[in-house]
Order: sequence, then structure tokens, then C-alpha cells
Amino acid sequence: MTIVYSWSFPVLDVKLMEDGLTNVVFMVNWVYAASDGDYNASVYGSVAVPAPTGDFTPYDQLTPQQVQGWVVEALGQEQVDSMTAGLASQIDLQKNPVDAALPPPWL
Repeated sequence: MTIVYSWSFPVLDVKLMEDGLTNVVFMVNWVYAASDGDYNASVYGSVAVPAPTGDFTPYDQLTPQQVQGWVVEALGQEQVDSMTAGLASQIDLQKNPVDAALPPPWL
């Protein structure tokens, strides 16, 4: 199978009121996940979002794609590429383990 990567954003931290705007996102909590059949891996974190300086999208009109853009911009493409490689490596290790936890042979 092919690894499928996805972003999710379980919590957006907001300023309830800032410069006359309501629910202004200042922190995005994210999860970047990879799935290949029965094998799954994920990494998570948070990034700060700069205050709006131009067009402002009201909170209830935000899209996952817009928030993903903020996260990728904050992390940088090199970091995202590194996380993608790390997730692929985790899935490969699940498919082809090199370590195991075994019970003692006398049990």
C-alpha cells in the first residue's frame, strides 16, 4: 500500500478580542499522521500564528487548508519533509521490526 499523510488540528487557541476582532487564532495545536493499511504513526506539536495584518478570516469561516498553510509556513517545508520521512520510517519499522519484547524463556 501507499502511505497516506494527513493533518488535523484538534485545538485552536484564540484571543477572544484583539484589535476589534473576535476569536483571533494565535496558536495552532496540530497532529501530522501517516497511515498504511494497519500501520499508523503520528507526530504532534503547536505553532504560534502571527497577528493578522491584512485580510482577516472570521473564525467560523476558517478551513483546514488555511490552518495547514499557517502550520507549514511556521514549521518550514524542510521540517515538514523531515517529519514525513520520520513517519515513513516509523511505519517501515512497524512492518519490518528490528526489536521485540519477549517474555523470559522460563515462563
